[in-house]
Amino acid sequence: MAGLFLLGASLVPAQLPTGAISGRVLDSSGAAIPGATVTAMNRETGRVQTTQTSSSGYYKIVLPVGSYDIRVEATSFRPEVRQSLPLEVAQQAVLNFTLSVGSVQETVTVLAEAPLVETTSGSLGGLVNEHRIADLPLNGRNFNDLVLLQTGVAENEGANANSAANRGLAYSSNGAPIRSNYMMLDGANLSGTSGITGASVSGSMLGVEGIREFRVITHAFPAEYGMTMGSQVTVVSKSGTNQFHGTAFEFLRNSSLDARDFFDRKLHKDDPRLPAFRRNNLGGRSAGRFAGTSRFSS
Repeated sequence: MAGLFLLGASLVPAQLPTGAISGRVLDSSGAAIPGATVTAMNRETGRVQTTQTSSSGYYKIVLPVGSYDIRVEATSFRPEVRQSLPLEVAQQAVLNFTLSVGSVQETVTVLAEAPLVETTSGSLGGLVNEHRIADLPLNGRNFNDLVLLQTGVAENEGANANSAANRGLAYSSNGAPIRSNYMMLDGANLSGTSGITGASVSGSMLGVEGIREFRVITHAFPAEYGMTMGSQVTVVSKSGTNQFHGTAFEFLRNSSLDARDFFDRKLHKDDPRLPAFRRNNLGGRSAGRFAGTSRFSS
């Protein structure tokens, strides 16, 4: 029993909202450079993580989601820096380096780089980034609805009964049962007791302003995922940076902005143009240096 417990515990860190960059460090002749130092600096927080290449020149470094400067240096070689590389949640990016012989005082800096390529995983799915979360229309500001953007994911409306256990978004991934989806927020289980993604009493999940991005994996999960066979959703919340920042918002829906349909007719001259409807969703978000987010909404 103790062995099973330890095995389960060892899987948890791999499910955290991180990505990984790996690759090889070679010299100009194509030979591996062992012991080279690979340093990743988060441009938003200044956090630095370092690793060294193996005897075959391989390296791998697991990092939180963000934008990074990657620096590689080795004795008798000119250091090389790749700047502003975006790393997404659950991404397994490959980034190789070829160092030239020269002085350590000389540094090769690459300012423009093609997007990081993922060649180590055969998983299917897609990323919903913060631009989609902020710009796409969402009734109730429920980011769960954006799961339906992925190929093979279909909503099951009949499963949303009035029972409190069934509140939330019920969907099927590639024909799997609707209770076979697993959602995590910063590595913590976010699914309800019924297996449907969690929701408030209103049936929605608030906090769009606090969500940075999430990835939906619909097929061929890597070894670090489990619990269900339908889909895996990894959600990353926004975190603090070196700069204090925040937002305030009001999302408004009311009958003054609605068009009148065929049945909205005035039977008496004092009747309103449309049935009354008013909804205001107010809130905001703030974050500071190396701090978590503070959110409020109503």
